[in-house]
Amino acid sequence: MIDSLSWGGAQKMQLFLAESLVPLGIELTVVSLQDVDDSPVAEMLRETGVRVVAFPFPKLFSLISFGKVVHFLREEKFDILHAYLTYSNIIGSLAGKLSGTPTIASLRSADFGYENYSRQRVWMENMSMRFFATRVMANGAAVAQFARQRLKDSRPVDIIVNAVDIYPPLARAEREALRAEVCGDSNRPIILSVGRLTEAKGFHDLVDAFALVHARAGCESAVLVIAGGGVLMEELATQVRQLKLEEQVFLLGQREDVTQLLEAADLYVNSSHWEGTPVSVLEAMACGLAVVATSVGESPNLLEQGRAGLLVSPGQPQELAVAVISLLDSPEKGHEFGQAARKRVEQYYSRATWTRKLLELYAQLSPKAEQYLTKANVAVNASPDINRVLQLSED
Repeated sequence: MIDSLSWGGAQKMQLFLAESLVPLGIELTVVSLQDVDDSPVAEMLRETGVRVVAFPFPKLFSLISFGKVVHFLREEKFDILHAYLTYSNIIGSLAGKLSGTPTIASLRSADFGYENYSRQRVWMENMSMRFFATRVMANGAAVAQFARQRLKDSRPVDIIVNAVDIYPPLARAEREALRAEVCGDSNRPIILSVGRLTEAKGFHDLVDAFALVHARAGCESAVLVIAGGGVLMEELATQVRQLKLEEQVFLLGQREDVTQLLEAADLYVNSSHWEGTPVSVLEAMACGLAVVATSVGESPNLLEQGRAGLLVSPGQPQELAVAVISLLDSPEKGHEFGQAARKRVEQYYSRATWTRKLLELYAQLSPKAEQYLTKANVAVNASPDINRVLQLSED
């Protein structure tokens, strides 16, 4: 169950889950609490063999919609309900309790700072997780620590960190063509950032930091490329114009070729004010990119406290600019960071590891999951590349 199938990090991991579990023979239904008409994520899920069902909630307290969800769970007799995001944690945990369905509530942020997160919603989610959810899962150690502070009880929080695939590099000609497409000149150093254009992601800070980078001698040819759509698109475009950076900053909007963009870039930056475990940072690491990230959420652990990338304080454009300049000045250091980051993904954040841990959690709630855990282990042991074995693909 997920709040909506509009594109975002949680939705990307929902697709990742489908791609990981369906090939093992698991029957998966995804319930959206908003309409899925014209949702590309819904279509991607269906293409993996997932059934997608929508129970739109016009508001959180919709008794009619809630009753339909409870009835659906009772009729279908699911073995496990796994809830993603706030509304699903609230509605799914209660509906799971009423229908007798073991329920996992998932947390994905290490802060309350994001938009429209009212005190009422915080209280309802906390109560739902404490009294109705069977288990609580966090997508990183920092998120788990925050969850324990929220729940204020001794119940364990299961940690299953986000994961990503490792892809082969782009062919040189394809990489050069994509670089030229996004900024007009394949020879210009490309600084890339990916994410929804919201306050949480700190893109205003990033643009301000890039203005300092651009003003620094020797960095004039560098460009900043931001991939993602959202409510701040016009504000960011205005900021770029005011800083006279129209030829250096490129707002691409929503893209479906993020992996290729990462392969084509020279440096990745995450400027978030708050985070959980950012999938985009993991994807950049998997591509062997040097990463500069704010020290929020799980990023310090992903980057091994600065040994696999540079960490800076959130909300500090000058500090961010200094870190970016240091890597532009020293491509060798950036290459070292990128190689270290890729090795960390291969060792700790692979699809194989993630799938196994998820199925181990499921097996604690339903004995039926044991057989699929065995299948996953056989697939892993048969080949070092589970992605090839399961024929999985990202967005």
